[in-house]
Amino acid sequence: MLVLSLAALVGAPALVRGKVEREARARGFEAEVETVRFGLGKVWVRDVRVTAPPEDFELRLDAASVSLLSGEVNVVGGTLKGSGDPQRILDKLRGRQASATDESGNRSGRDLRLEGLSVRWVRGAERFDVLGAKASRIAGAVTLGAELARATGETRSVEARGVVVGLGEQDGQRRLLRLETSALELVLRAQPDAPEAPRTPAPNPRAAETKPASAQASHETAALAERLRTLRALAVPLIQRHLADGASLALDGVSARIEGGAENLSFGPSRLSLIREQEAVQVSLTPSANEAGVTPLALRLALPLGGGPVHVVARGGPVSLSSLGVRHGQLGLRDVEHATLAADGVADFSDDFEAVDLDGKLALHGLRLERKELSPQPVGPWSFEASLKARGRLDGTELRVLSSEVHFGEVRAELSGLAHSRQGRHVEGRLRIPLSGCQSVVDAMPSGLMPLARGMKLSGSFGVDLQVRYDEEKPKDTRVALSVQNECRVQEVPSELSARRFERPFAREVKAPDGTLVTVDGGPGTQSWVPLDDVSRYMETAVLICEDGRFHTHAGFDFRALESAIKDDLKQGRFARGASTVSMQLAKNLYLGQEKTLGRKLQEALFTMLLEQQLDKRRILELYLNIVELGPGLYGVGDAAQYYFATPARSLTLGQSLYLASILPNPTASHFSPNGKLSAGWQNYLRKLMHIAHQRERIDDAELEAGLAEELAFRVPGSPALPPEPDPAEPPSPLELGDD
Repeated sequence: MLVLSLAALVGAPALVRGKVEREARARGFEAEVETVRFGLGKVWVRDVRVTAPPEDFELRLDAASVSLLSGEVNVVGGTLKGSGDPQRILDKLRGRQASATDESGNRSGRDLRLEGLSVRWVRGAERFDVLGAKASRIAGAVTLGAELARATGETRSVEARGVVVGLGEQDGQRRLLRLETSALELVLRAQPDAPEAPRTPAPNPRAAETKPASAQASHETAALAERLRTLRALAVPLIQRHLADGASLALDGVSARIEGGAENLSFGPSRLSLIREQEAVQVSLTPSANEAGVTPLALRLALPLGGGPVHVVARGGPVSLSSLGVRHGQLGLRDVEHATLAADGVADFSDDFEAVDLDGKLALHGLRLERKELSPQPVGPWSFEASLKARGRLDGTELRVLSSEVHFGEVRAELSGLAHSRQGRHVEGRLRIPLSGCQSVVDAMPSGLMPLARGMKLSGSFGVDLQVRYDEEKPKDTRVALSVQNECRVQEVPSELSARRFERPFAREVKAPDGTLVTVDGGPGTQSWVPLDDVSRYMETAVLICEDGRFHTHAGFDFRALESAIKDDLKQGRFARGASTVSMQLAKNLYLGQEKTLGRKLQEALFTMLLEQQLDKRRILELYLNIVELGPGLYGVGDAAQYYFATPARSLTLGQSLYLASILPNPTASHFSPNGKLSAGWQNYLRKLMHIAHQRERIDDAELEAGLAEELAFRVPGSPALPPEPDPAEPPSPLELGDD
């Protein structure tokens, strides 16, 4: 500091002021001293002001004293304000003496004590504040501290309390010996995504290329690996240059919060310790809130300074999520004080962070979640235990699962296999759920995930064995082998859930044309109900061709169609095709809402079993044709036949029936031109379906010939009704349809 020069001054106040001003100007500063006084063996200066034109910089010192005998400097109170690049100011403050050393090789400078300094520095969107700063330099050892230090910016902020920094000489350089805090909080804020520029829709949305989710995940992991390499490349030289051997960091009260709109996450407070050894740095993170009789869940990292693998260990618990700093409501978490986490595992990263070996176990119990992806209502408590032994590349190009198990109650799932994309995407693996009791599977599901299944009791056993192999360079060699042993039977069901209640009139909730939910009446005897005997036989043919080719032979689930769907998903690298049967669609429409959740899919499976068990195929098909959505606010084949073709359901032709079945995946879309004629593309699609129906012997030669000659139109020629706005999407390829 400039006031250090006062230690050499003896004389009148004017001489003191002149000396301070000259030394300040020599470094590019302007200095003003309001008061100079001489005391017993000391010189006192008060109200010192230092500026650095044209820089935005001002240093004010309330009072400073210099011992005439020892040269010791004491500064009490003051403020420092500025903006811009602080390095320029630091270079000026150091002046030519920044690298000066005494004869012993130590840095020159008299003893100094400073306390009560406040700092405020602004640089663009970043701001740095310090309250109660203090510093001392005694016999070459430097100690810095602050009651509060805070750095804020657009995407991050750091606040530390009770800061103590110790510096000392080692190998002729000043290095960090210790760093302590009583509290440290880090906040990271996700920036909002920039709005995308408008894009012209592709002429054929079905054919538009979709980026696979696996490609996105690979991009993210590659970015992570690059960030880790960059962090190591920055950290190791800094540690070697600025941390003395044996230096220690003891940061108490460390907490972090990641803010990303509605999805926030936090942890802490924890204790972060760092010890610099000669060849490595040891880092550990341990929660501050240790629970009685519980082993803390600690994270430890060993970073070699000369190169080599990075070793990470997570071990301890079970501890409550609240003790880790997880807050109620974050990521949909509920009741975090009763949810516990335990871990025992290691991760070994290669020197270049290209690869990682994982081996460990994780147990989570009492987890409660409120996530719309799971269920409309809170889910839990949920408990599971998992083990994993795997090897992968952090650029996302390879993952080899040597072994893994997940336990949900009495149900166990095993996964092993390989996935890589270095010379083309390759997947080979096996998922196995050993034979388990059906009721055990239901019992393993947490409350709230399957609320309608709460009163159901099942018997029998259930098991799955799925093996896949796919090579992008040899797509024809793709193999999917799915073996499902499903002997589940519904033994008890509440009367209000019985499938037999649909043999008489019932009410259900559907979506109106404007998107609102309304209640409608359905079932035998209601106004819109059409008995199966009064529906054209071509309608059954159309549904079987378009939706469920093995409807009459499966027990609600078409596992061959599921195998084909998995093949297509592997080839396209995304969920491109489902394998929902008529029975599954009926279960969804009769029992469940419109939300797309995991809970709905699981309950759909249960109610599919119930329908197949309590109703025959004829009744299932009749119900399906009478409740399925076939247009905006349009439900059932009777109303659809009148709306599209002004004909009763019994008179539907082959082409008309195939049209109605072909729009089931997207019933709100229209494929009619403004003149009422069916688009040429969709007409050709229906003709392909007719040939498939003929190949499967659902129609004879004469019916095929008549169907191919048919020209479909909206309603009847001359009808005053206008067709809906046409959908530009092209029809799907018949190859996407389920096999016979």
